[in-house]
Amino acid sequence: MAKEEILFNSQVALFFESPIFRPDQIYFDLTKAMPELDDSPLVVPVPNEQQLYNVPVVSLKSKNSSVSVNIARARADIFIAGEGREKFDSKRDKIIEDVKSFFNYFYKLTKIKRIGFVTRFFVEDDDQDKSIERLLADQFKDLNEGSVHEAFVRYVTRIENMSGFSVNNFTSVEKKLAKIKGVGDNVKGVLITRDFNTDPEQSYVGKFNAEIIEQFLNMSEQNFNLDKIKNILWPSEQ
Repeated sequence: MAKEEILFNSQVALFFESPIFRPDQIYFDLTKAMPELDDSPLVVPVPNEQQLYNVPVVSLKSKNSSVSVNIARARADIFIAGEGREKFDSKRDKIIEDVKSFFNYFYKLTKIKRIGFVTRFFVEDDDQDKSIERLLADQFKDLNEGSVHEAFVRYVTRIENMSGFSVNNFTSVEKKLAKIKGVGDNVKGVLITRDFNTDPEQSYVGKFNAEIIEQFLNMSEQNFNLDKIKNILWPSEQ
């Protein structure tokens, strides 16, 4: 039986050109733009120091926890979680809709220099490390005596022109015990992370709008290569 991935969550990060010094004063307007963020906010007294600009000051979420937002002084992140065995395809429209609302709010508030789109997929697997080991070259594995005990893979490439941006293409594969609604609290499996983020050494201020953001998400999805990754991890089950 083929291994089926489920959507763990999708995340979009907006990086600001200049820090927002009082995130605690703006979140209320965000809840008007995104009424789904209807749970009580969490405000943390993070000192206004440059080394802490990426630390969330305000956290918001929906009461069912399917959508959450972190606002730091230098960035804001939105997370849209999968529910149960939900796949990315069934959540795509909601992800795009929520992200565009999220972007439009901050676009009016400050200048955005970078974006990132991260999607995490979970695949149930009792032999996580053996599966992940298949991503390693045999020549490397032969250097290590004994059977595999733990494996983790991380690989990053650079796409020079993706929707007009220089983009880091990040893949990580690791084992995870996940809490999946309707499945269990400690489900063994493999977490596959696909992360597309614009070059941190470049500023793209003035290059973003809601349509470009949607295009970036769609282009990222086209580069997930999830089936190809699964074919390597579980060659006999696809």
